[in-house]
Amino acid sequence: MNQHSLERIRSAVDNAEQAARAARLDSCDTTDIDEAAEAVRQQLALQHPSSNTLTLYLNSIARSLIGIPSARDALEEIDGALREAGLPATWEQ
Repeated sequence: MNQHSLERIRSAVDNAEQAARAARLDSCDTTDIDEAAEAVRQQLALQHPSSNTLTLYLNSIARSLIGIPSARDALEEIDGALREAGLPATWEQ
């Protein structure tokens, strides 16, 4: 994965967290998104992030945002980041 892809993932995760808070999700849903986002950040801090781990958590965040109309832009940003990085976007399945 190139540096631009990693930065795009980082930005998408930050925006997803902001969208979840703005939508005023209950604390359980917000906590799930925060935990997944932290797992992504931990991977991004590694010299060689695990594609499988990033795929798992990014798709999980995206699935959490599906039912939130105001988070559509954040969801599309995650989808675009996954695809640019060459990772499978399975959140719609």
